[in-house]
Amino acid sequence: MQTNGYRAIWRSTASVVLTLTLMFPSASAALAADANDATAARTKEVMELIEKNHVSAPTKQQLTGKSIEEMIETLHDPYTVYFTPEDLKRFESSLENNYVGIGVRISNEKEGLFVSEVFDNGPAQKAGMKPGDQITAVEGEPIAGLKIDEVTKKIMGPEGSKVSVTVKRLQDSLVLNMSRQTIQLPVVTHKKFDPGVGYIRVTGFSSEADEETAAQLAELKQQGINSLILDLRDNPGGLVDTAQNMAKLFVKEGILIHTKDKNNVDEPVKFSNGTTQPFPVYILVNENSASASEVLTGALQDYNAVTKVIGMNTYGKGSVQTLIPLTQGGALKVTIEEYLTPKLRKVNKVGLKPDIEVDGDVPQLVTALHETGIQKVSVALNKLGVTVNQIPVDDYFNVIKDNGQLYVPTRLVSALLGGGIAWNGETRSVEISAGGTTHTYQEGAGELLLQNGSSYINVGKFAESYPQLEWSDNGEQVVLTASKG
Repeated sequence: MQTNGYRAIWRSTASVVLTLTLMFPSASAALAADANDATAARTKEVMELIEKNHVSAPTKQQLTGKSIEEMIETLHDPYTVYFTPEDLKRFESSLENNYVGIGVRISNEKEGLFVSEVFDNGPAQKAGMKPGDQITAVEGEPIAGLKIDEVTKKIMGPEGSKVSVTVKRLQDSLVLNMSRQTIQLPVVTHKKFDPGVGYIRVTGFSSEADEETAAQLAELKQQGINSLILDLRDNPGGLVDTAQNMAKLFVKEGILIHTKDKNNVDEPVKFSNGTTQPFPVYILVNENSASASEVLTGALQDYNAVTKVIGMNTYGKGSVQTLIPLTQGGALKVTIEEYLTPKLRKVNKVGLKPDIEVDGDVPQLVTALHETGIQKVSVALNKLGVTVNQIPVDDYFNVIKDNGQLYVPTRLVSALLGGGIAWNGETRSVEISAGGTTHTYQEGAGELLLQNGSSYINVGKFAESYPQLEWSDNGEQVVLTASKG
C-alpha cells in the first residue's frame, strides 16, 4: 500500500538475455564505459532515495559501496523493491489484475484439469470454450501428469500470439485456436443470497475497485438487502486512495490510518463526506488479507462500522510504500512509513484478529451466512467448482473417497451445523459440539482421516450422530445441507 503510487507484496526478478556482438575494440570499450557510467548513476540514485525515504533511516555509510541488490538486502524489508522497466510493467499489470492469456479459470480435479469459468469477450469464449470442458492438450502436446501452474504457463504467452487448446466435451475432442490478449480480471464481484444477504468480494485495491464497490453495493441495495458480507480474503492490498474511498461507504468521516515515518512524525490519512449503511456489515478475512485490506478492516473495526470480522488472523503488513520513478527508467518501491489503525492499534507483523475465528474457505463463508441470519445452508461440489445455496462461489473444498466411504472436511460439517470443533493431538481425535450434543471421532476407526494437516470425517458416520445433516454423492456431485443449531 502507498500514498501516491503503487504497492505490492511480491518481488520480481528481471530475465537476462546474453547476446554475442562483433565490433571494433574502440567501440566496444566506449559502450562498456557508457554502461558502467549508467550503472553507477542508477546505483547512486537508488542509494540517495533509500537514504532519504526509507522508514528505517539508513545512513550513507551503511549503503555506500554496495550494489542496488545489496543495499536493499541490508534493509531486511521485503517490500522495498527495485523495478527494471520490464518489472514495472508487470507490476502495474498485476496491480490492475491484468494478465495476458485466453480468459478462463481452471480447476484441478481428480480426473484432470477442467474449465470452471470462461470470461466474457475473451479469446476462449470467442473460440467456443465452455465451462466443464476438460483440457487435454496445449499446442497439440498432451498435458496429462502436468501441474496446473505448468499448464497455465503453456497457455499464457505474448499478447497477440496464437495458441491452440484441445478440450474434451462429453465424447468429443475439440481443438480451439485463439490469439492471446490482455485479460482484465474483475477485482470486484457481487452476489445475492436469499433472503436479502448481499455479498461483495474485492480481490485487490486497484484504481477502480472503490468505484466498482460503490456501484455494486448500490445495485445490491436496489435489489433489497438487509445485510452485507464484504469478502477481503486473499486480497494482498493496493492503493491507499482506494481504501480511503471504500471506508467512506461505511463511515462519515475520520482517520483512516496513523502513519509513522523515519522521524516518528505522524501524518494521519483523513477522510470526510462519507456515509453509513442501514444494515449490519460482516467482513471476511484470512491469513492472506494484507496491506490495504487490513487498513480498511482495521478502520471499520475501530469505528464500529462492521458487526463481525470472520476468518483468520490477517497477514500483518502494516507498512506504507511509495513508488518513485528512476531517471533511466524503472522505479524504486520503498517503504516510507509504518501505519496504525485509527485507535493506534499496531498491524505490522501482528495482523488483525477476527471476532470469530474460522479456518477454511467454505466454512468461513458458511459461518458468515449464519451470522446474517440464514439458518439453512446447502453446499455442493462438482467439477465446475462450489455452490452455496445454489450460488456459484470462488471458494473450494476437497473430499476424499476411501474404501467406498466419503470423507469431507471436518471444519465444513461443523460450520454447517454452527458447531464447535476441537482437536486432541494425544488421542488423534476430533470433538465436535453442535445442537447441544458432543461427539468424538477417532482416526483409524473408519471415522476420521488426516491429510496435509487437515482432518476429514466420514460423512455417513457423522450423519448418524447429527441427522440434521443431509448429504448425497452421485459420483459427479457431493451435496451437504444442514441448519444451524
